[in-house]
Amino acid sequence: MAKELVKNEMKGLAHKGGGALKKHAKKGAKHAAKKHAKKAAKHVAEKTAGKKHEAAPGGGGFQTAFHHMQRASAVISLMEKGAGKDLKDLLARGVKLYESAIEDGHEEAALLKAIGLLRAAEHLSMAGLYDARHKHRQKVKAPGGLWLDGFMAETSQRLKRVEDKERGKGPDLFPVAEELVRQAEDVDHDPHMAYELVMAADALCFALENGL
Repeated sequence: MAKELVKNEMKGLAHKGGGALKKHAKKGAKHAAKKHAKKAAKHVAEKTAGKKHEAAPGGGGFQTAFHHMQRASAVISLMEKGAGKDLKDLLARGVKLYESAIEDGHEEAALLKAIGLLRAAEHLSMAGLYDARHKHRQKVKAPGGLWLDGFMAETSQRLKRVEDKERGKGPDLFPVAEELVRQAEDVDHDPHMAYELVMAADALCFALENGL
């Protein structure tokens, strides 16, 4: 699952002889996003509407989670039919936790897990989109600095601390997070791709730290 979350999603987003991205671009990205993203989060949107939610404790956290959810949904909507199952499952799992947090009276533990999963889904979908559109990359020198290497090392250390931590129900995403850090290290020649991958790993680590 770990490798497929990136590899398969990149294939699903790839341009193949007038494939998904070109097709959706011609029909309009708005239509594609509306069709898929609305389906993924319709129930959530209804629950988060109105002044009651805005005034509720932890409202900022719900807004953050909702933001990541919608961005991930919009990018995933551009995938070819039948592609990206693992990534869509990750998004759905985050949405379910988000809904659970609302139904349980804004329960913080579920919300923190949801934020981690939804942020990971967003960064993984962006990594897939970026890889699929590689021919449009701007051929300019990346800014200097070693912060990304340090962030990779820090994320690896955090993962080691949660490796033996008791986990909740559902597929274990610890090996996925480890694989994402490894892949980020492997593509350090491509700072933007490395950034998206390690940010996804960081987000999964955050969810694991909060009991996922």
